[in-house]
Amino acid sequence: MNQLFINNEFIASQSTDTEDVINPATGEQIDTITFATKDEVNDAIEKSKQAQLEWEKVPEPTRADHVKLLIPLLEQNKDTLAELYVKEQGKTLASAKGEIDKSIQFIDYMTSLSMNNKGEVLQNSRENETILLTKKPIGVTAGIVPWNAPILVLMRKIIPAVITGCSAVIKPSEATSLITLKIAELLRASTIPAGLIQILPGRGEIVGTQLAQHPDIQLISLTGSMRAGKSVYAESANTVKKVNLELGGNAPVIVTPNANLNKAVNYIVTARINNAGQVCTCPERIFVHQDIHDTFIDKLKDQMEQLKVGDPFDASTDYGAIINQQQLDSIEEKVQNAIKNGAKLITGGHKIDRSGFFYAPTILDEINSEDAAFKEEIFGPVLPIVTYSDFDDAIYQANDTNAGLSSFIFSENLQEIMLATEKLKFGEVYANCEAEEVVNGFHAGWRESGLGGADGVHGLEEYYNTTVSYIRYD
Repeated sequence: MNQLFINNEFIASQSTDTEDVINPATGEQIDTITFATKDEVNDAIEKSKQAQLEWEKVPEPTRADHVKLLIPLLEQNKDTLAELYVKEQGKTLASAKGEIDKSIQFIDYMTSLSMNNKGEVLQNSRENETILLTKKPIGVTAGIVPWNAPILVLMRKIIPAVITGCSAVIKPSEATSLITLKIAELLRASTIPAGLIQILPGRGEIVGTQLAQHPDIQLISLTGSMRAGKSVYAESANTVKKVNLELGGNAPVIVTPNANLNKAVNYIVTARINNAGQVCTCPERIFVHQDIHDTFIDKLKDQMEQLKVGDPFDASTDYGAIINQQQLDSIEEKVQNAIKNGAKLITGGHKIDRSGFFYAPTILDEINSEDAAFKEEIFGPVLPIVTYSDFDDAIYQANDTNAGLSSFIFSENLQEIMLATEKLKFGEVYANCEAEEVVNGFHAGWRESGLGGADGVHGLEEYYNTTVSYIRYD
């Protein structure tokens, strides 16, 4: 797997820049990745450009037929993919298989849209002239994929591109290049033509920067941190390419006195521990009404302390490992600083003493709203809590963030739910449920959480350009 995937071939990189792949659940090395050079990026882009020029001539329904043949390949190789995924990333086996299933659903749905590429006939004030608006593939695209959902997000980058007649050059995360290259084996076995999808493991400052700056890349799509997104946005400016960003979140959760607390606690915990809390749509800031605070804390503590943390291959494990030592240390630092600043530790608050990178389920009550553990994504199994007395004030505090990806409300009162969906300034509002983006929805952030979006009809639109044609026939 220590190779690049260019023009449907696995080739050895000329680089001497390597990185060991560590199993987060054991701390053991499982492989070494060699990263791409700038010249290899340029070569992949050129091959991608030539392939795209031929591919755009193929009718869109035919393109979709080729893409749909990935589904049986994923189904047949699900167990092998999931096992490698768990070893490289640390999430539970059930979660890894669930992501593959979601990817299959995504492919199935997106290919079903291939007959829906509609143009428009526009009204004209001039006689004997018709105005046609048509959609065309944007061209060569680039995708930068994160480590927390590398299979599903890879599909979000390559499937819409290929269906719409584009090509895609992909930079996987340094932490999950193995599983991405394993997917490349399936791409090679498919009927998708050579050159349409290139996969280049590499450093952000080499591969990511070159993709952002290259004039032949017409769209760059990144899912990752706000810092990485801002860097790509700035580096893309000179070529004025289209930028699609899905960045970090800091999701607020409002629990009102009208909530079903058993349901609220169950959904909050389920969402928070997904992938050990390493999901950008996870609950991050909990606002609990003062009248129900004590009961809520008791129920939350009871459920968090029942969680089983450990071997991701064990079916009874609730969540697995943190991705690496750096992320584990970041979680620990934010939690300990919050405690020093007056937060009340209800449970957890420590690394788990075993091989690998694990953090205990943690609740921080009465946290200072200025602490990093409250103002920033923790990206771990930690729930910071504050109380409120006024519903409008809770909405105000929830919106008081530079992030704008996901938000939650728990209430059995329809008025509160409708007010929250109207007033919460986030791309997604989840009422009485956990975070679960559906393939026909639209996953997008406000403010510094992103530009554009993914999934559904609107996600497909990101990969088109439009032409307006004025046709005189007098």
